Amino acid sequence: MFNVNTVIQTQQTALGTNTNNTSNENTSSERHSQFHSQTLVQQFCRATHLGKLIEGTVNSFLSNYRRTRKPEDALGPLLLRLDFNYAELVNHAPQLLNLAVAEPLQFAEAIKYSVYGQVRDLLKSNANPNESSLKAIDIAQLHTQWRLLDLPLQSNLVFDPSEWLYPLGLALVDGILSALTLPEVLVLQSIWYCASGCMRNAIQTSSTDAPLCPNCSRPMSEYQKLRVTENYRLLAVLPKACAQTPRTVDRIYRPILVRVRAHTYDCDLKLGANYLITGYYCGTATTYQFEACHLKRV
Repeated sequence: MFNVNTVIQTQQTALGTNTNNTSNENTSSERHSQFHSQTLVQQFCRATHLGKLIEGTVNSFLSNYRRTRKPEDALGPLLLRLDFNYAELVNHAPQLLNLAVAEPLQFAEAIKYSVYGQVRDLLKSNANPNESSLKAIDIAQLHTQWRLLDLPLQSNLVFDPSEWLYPLGLALVDGILSALTLPEVLVLQSIWYCASGCMRNAIQTSSTDAPLCPNCSRPMSEYQKLRVTENYRLLAVLPKACAQTPRTVDRIYRPILVRVRAHTYDCDLKLGANYLITGYYCGTATTYQFEACHLKRV
């Protein structure tokens, strides 16, 4: 029986050699592309003010831990608000700009992992020998709140819902705010500990349900004061054509549902005002909605 299984496995391997080679080449190319994108982000941060911003955030994190000396503070969040200006991207990293427009989700992943590497290197170089817990920072503690600023209004990027075509990359929504929800709370990070004496901690980024301790399998307890949240709203944005004169008859204008997090805008939200929203459709979300990465009033 063992010999039969061995023969079958060998035949399958021989038949699938070409397929495996192609798959390995694609995986290698994808890894190279991800590494290249992260390198571009790192170079852009060093060439702009973002590098100093990352260093300042790490220094504040270290200062807070050294002041309190609480073990749970080593699991605290690192919030980084990173503004990528269009003009700076054109001058310093045009390839990175192309990635942001074509693949915004991959652009966001490149930012997160590149900044995580920079933060980890800074902690290793600045932490004291007795602060080993800081050197093993988890990527779940890093929250990169990025925005793409001053993207010019281009007709090929403006999303028109009447065409029934969803954009695959970065898009612009130029319209009138017709409705908005009350602020809702998004949990960015929660820190948990085992109250049974196991000395175990856990970090959660998208759920408030108590995780189970990996040692005793009991529900863990949360450090309530260390929960990190951010407000967000859902907006209904109508195209500007619905308010233009002369009006078009026998036509229904469909609003675009947009989710805006608090860090993506600095202006007031007013019904009837005209806004330009930069964002993308996030297919990994539970609801297929337009995710804003910047909002401004025009």
